[in-house]
Amino acid sequence: MSGNSKHTATVSLGVMAAGFIGTLFVEGTPWVRFIQSGFEAGLVGGLADWFAVTALFRHPLGIPIPHTALLPKNREKVSKALVTTIQEDLLSKRSITDKLAQLPLAAKLLRGAEEQLASDSAQKGIAALSDYVIRQIPLEKVAAFAERELRKLIESVEMRNVLEQALEQVYARQYDEKAFDFVLDLAQQLVAKDEIRDRMGQMAAQALTGLNTNGLMQFALNAFVGFFNEEKLGNLIQQFMLSGIEGLRQEDNANRQAVMRTVRHWLNQPEHRERMSAELEGWKEQLLASWKLEERLLGLLQRVQEQALVWVNEERFAKETVLPFLSGLFRRIEEDPELLNKLELGLREQIVRWIEANHHKLGALIKENIDRFDDETLISLMEDKVGKDLQWIRVNGAICGFLIGLVLAGIKLLA
Repeated sequence: MSGNSKHTATVSLGVMAAGFIGTLFVEGTPWVRFIQSGFEAGLVGGLADWFAVTALFRHPLGIPIPHTALLPKNREKVSKALVTTIQEDLLSKRSITDKLAQLPLAAKLLRGAEEQLASDSAQKGIAALSDYVIRQIPLEKVAAFAERELRKLIESVEMRNVLEQALEQVYARQYDEKAFDFVLDLAQQLVAKDEIRDRMGQMAAQALTGLNTNGLMQFALNAFVGFFNEEKLGNLIQQFMLSGIEGLRQEDNANRQAVMRTVRHWLNQPEHRERMSAELEGWKEQLLASWKLEERLLGLLQRVQEQALVWVNEERFAKETVLPFLSGLFRRIEEDPELLNKLELGLREQIVRWIEANHHKLGALIKENIDRFDDETLISLMEDKVGKDLQWIRVNGAICGFLIGLVLAGIKLLA
């Protein structure tokens, strides 16, 4: 309660009492009696209002006069009335929702969030939150889940279809001919070596020497062997093979075309494709058994987590990565009236639902807070909040009583 207002009320009552007592011992003109009537009425008015104001909170002078100490006696009614007034009138569901409908919640929320994110504390909070979230990721579970899904995906692959698609690409891009040219290159490099040439000469000479013929054929063979030694035979065979390889490089070469047709015919045979598909299926199963996918995936995830933790704890992470992304996102939302309106309606709907579900708790909270105070504390609290105005009732009562007393005394004199 305000000490000044209470002091003023007490002074006004004291003035009226002093004036009334002072005029009792003064004999004089009717004017003295006139003033005395004013002080008398002011004293009565001041005392009556003092009694009324005091009776609201406690028994006047501690005397249990009936119909006094009204607030302590009617605490339950006062609490219920206060709760009902606030819950049903001042903060009713309708008043809250109507007020919310007047506010651009989404726009204010976006602008407020953007302003707060620019602060140093928010940036540190972003880094700390990101660090915490990354550390909470269950890598073992993620790796196990990824391993199961990846295994299912690989197992669901039909190797026959893979083979057919691969062969289609081989034919379309002429990979078979390129592979054939690659083999020819290797063969040319091999045949062109001196040691290979000499070896082929030795093998040819041994083969010719070991031939057994009769008559003229034997004579001709001996003459040929005597003319072509191992070196000459090696050179002859080498030149022959290099010439043949060079011919096979030509696209219009009949031998080359025959080889390619033969290869493709073999690859297109159903039984051969089935065999190759079975081989690929076995190879796939072998890979799945030997890869240890879960262990490899866990190692990969751990390395990614370590790099992510280093990244989010860098000073520039929030400023250069998160804030530009969020600012751009907020800007795009604000520039899209349809999206902003959907967000606004969604926020209002959620808030209204929350109010519907929790509005009854408002009254319970108010009553709970009121019940926390004992009578004396509650009375002191109410006197502190409204006592100033109530004390001025005492002042007004004394002044009004004084003026009314003067009026009545004047009427009496005139009569």
